[in-house]
Amino acid sequence: MGNVDDIKGGREVPMATGIHMEDEGYVMTDMTVPSFINFIFNIETFRLDQLHNHKKTLTIMVKAKDSLGGKLSKSGGVRKKLAEKDKNKLFKGYARAREVLANAGAKDLRKSWYLAAHPGGTVKVGEFLDSNLKTEFDNLYVCDCSVIPEAWGLPPTFTLVALGKRLVKHLTGESSAGEGDKETTEIKEEELAN
Repeated sequence: MGNVDDIKGGREVPMATGIHMEDEGYVMTDMTVPSFINFIFNIETFRLDQLHNHKKTLTIMVKAKDSLGGKLSKSGGVRKKLAEKDKNKLFKGYARAREVLANAGAKDLRKSWYLAAHPGGTVKVGEFLDSNLKTEFDNLYVCDCSVIPEAWGLPPTFTLVALGKRLVKHLTGESSAGEGDKETTEIKEEELAN
């Protein structure tokens, strides 16, 4: 985060643009947060001098593709310690974000603590679920971030929507998994021939 004196923001749509640094293992995106979240970020990092600078704060979120690991607590919480290689990805992203903010004229550059999002991989396809997302119990299916069998690093929304649509087709018997209808297959073959 950093302050730019000649802006009056804080209400923009977050994550409107970004870049996937695939080789480095992280994503950078703009991240406008509500004023109370900005307040918390500054409290937790002891930046009391920044508590009322929300409207002139530019924030870049760095999201790393971390390695699988961690555990579920008895109370249902997620517990995970970041591996050193995952911390290094975040620090590389942080260094690049600092450069971008500095080039934008931002002052009082600072970072928040780590924040976890999109926990998953606890009920992986192929380990606990079959290819139709079915558990070992009849009529019990799982379709959320927990089914993704590997670290993904990008927002999982598109993947989850696709999995949900596929599961609906399976449950309604609309089509077998992985099979298209005859008309779609014929169109694809015709397009390939042209």
